[in-house]
Amino acid sequence: MIAQYCLILSNIKGEHMPVNYEYEPLFLKNNPINISKFVRHNSNGRIHWHEAIELLYFTRGKAVTACNLQEYNVSKGTIVLVNGNELHTGIITQQDSEYYCIQLDPNFFHNLIGCEYILFQNIIQDADCTKLLDKLIDLGVGKLPAKSILESKKLAYEFFVLLLDRYSKDVLDENLYKKQFKKLDTFNHIIHYFDKHYMEDLTILDLAKNFNMSTSYFSHFFKQYAQKSVIEYINELRVLRAKTFLEKEEASISEIATRVGFSDINYFSRKFKAISGITPTEYRNNCKK
Repeated sequence: MIAQYCLILSNIKGEHMPVNYEYEPLFLKNNPINISKFVRHNSNGRIHWHEAIELLYFTRGKAVTACNLQEYNVSKGTIVLVNGNELHTGIITQQDSEYYCIQLDPNFFHNLIGCEYILFQNIIQDADCTKLLDKLIDLGVGKLPAKSILESKKLAYEFFVLLLDRYSKDVLDENLYKKQFKKLDTFNHIIHYFDKHYMEDLTILDLAKNFNMSTSYFSHFFKQYAQKSVIEYINELRVLRAKTFLEKEEASISEIATRVGFSDINYFSRKFKAISGITPTEYRNNCKK
């Protein structure tokens, strides 16, 4: 279950924010809207999803993010809307960016409206929409009285009424939505399994058996949602983990390769360079600099 969200906002002005500072939320209870500010933030997030609608509102700089398995270049004034249960990542790269992440408690507002599941466009560039979000953000300063809580809900509803008029792209019936949700839940379990077992010798046959699928269906199912093969995803995950060890530890590259699941250091080096653009040694040297 998605935890109930509170209305939170941190460091609105940010004048004294250090370069590596991201956010420090203030938790205010009993409001179903969650707002967090991020400055110069790279999440390096892998594919994930959640029931809550999420808005990324960019107020400075440039960034690259991904939603519904498609990458987008965004800049000041762009709103990235992540529909509930839609696959997405966080900020992949950024150039001096600043943005607000706004999440809505599904019990307050949800893509499922009545008996229809409304899908909104992922990229929104609309002055009327940004004005409403600016007002919503301004309400997040300090402790919110009851009147401000109601005003924040009113602004959120006004925002989505505007989206319904201008940016709705698809309508699904409730049965189709539930079917999609079930598939995403299965995909999520696969991703969590990889997170825990990426360093092991994983085969398509063993993975398919573990999730009660045939090998061909498992491969097709995963590629449908991840937009890459199982092997590609596992290698990228292993390289991502290897980067963490290269940044923080003095262990040999051979030892790190083995730790993340590569039995052949030459194969590890080739994959690392193919994915990252540089060798493991170059990456470690760059981190030291």
